[in-house]
Amino acid sequence: MKDRMLINISLERINTLFSEAMKTDNIELSRRYIKIMEKIGMRMNITVDKNIKRMYCKICKTPYRNISVKVKNKMVLIHCPYCGNIRRIPLDKEEK
Repeated sequence: MKDRMLINISLERINTLFSEAMKTDNIELSRRYIKIMEKIGMRMNITVDKNIKRMYCKICKTPYRNISVKVKNKMVLIHCPYCGNIRRIPLDKEEK
């Protein structure tokens, strides 16, 4: 098992990289930050927070900025403006 201190450092780096990816206007730089963030998570075998995972496209690794969101058949449909991918997230009445 990984040392708890290393896991805390990795989580801090993941949060920092994601906040920098959301701040910058350069799309290529924000994609790079998200790729590094995912590599840190895989290397340390930790899961990234669900709220962070839902804030970027899984295909093109670009943070969602100007997106189209629709609710249809108890699903939230998020359309990525960069690659055209449609992400479907189940809509629960109650988060558990």
